[in-house]
Amino acid sequence: MIFRALFLVGLMTLTAYVGYKGWKMYEFNQLTSQERANILVATPIEGKYSLTDHNGQRVTEQTYSGRHTLIFFGYTWCPDVCPTLLTDIAFIMDELGEASDKVVPLFISVDPERDTVSVLKEYVGEFHPGIVGLTGSLDDVAAAAKSFRVGYGKVVMDPADPEDYSMSHSADLFLMGPDGKPVKQYRFGVDAEALVKDIQAVLTDG
Repeated sequence: MIFRALFLVGLMTLTAYVGYKGWKMYEFNQLTSQERANILVATPIEGKYSLTDHNGQRVTEQTYSGRHTLIFFGYTWCPDVCPTLLTDIAFIMDELGEASDKVVPLFISVDPERDTVSVLKEYVGEFHPGIVGLTGSLDDVAAAAKSFRVGYGKVVMDPADPEDYSMSHSADLFLMGPDGKPVKQYRFGVDAEALVKDIQAVLTDG
């Protein structure tokens, strides 16, 4: 009976904790970009990575020093969020015109097991020639995601078929400065035209 009681107390405590963390994450996701940025000041994004681009070249945040980078984490099998945001990024690059030379869009795969260099090259090429796909080992990707405070995980549809899976992942868009430091963080769903205006303002001020 004692063990059963201890087990139930532990289970209730764990459930309450998970519920609390889930609610806090929900609250955080409802904040505006500026409000979220203010919170993140206490735990700043490092923005570091060491990955392989879709041409097979090893790159880090230093590779793009002197230019802004527009960074998004996703995967090529993503059914909706990733294609939507990559379409928005393509729109942004087109609308920036000559100023687009100051920006490098980076699509970092959270599914390196399927997103090989060749797969990424074909995929990002369908959206815009300026978008660079990045992949790497599981450890490389995990380190990059941690540096950006991005969450992701594998969701297996059928335990009997572990190869049939999707990826759950954060969908924020990060604008990093020429020095590699974070400038803006946008929630998924922000209007593409609003993003263009905001990024244009950043480029003008910079």
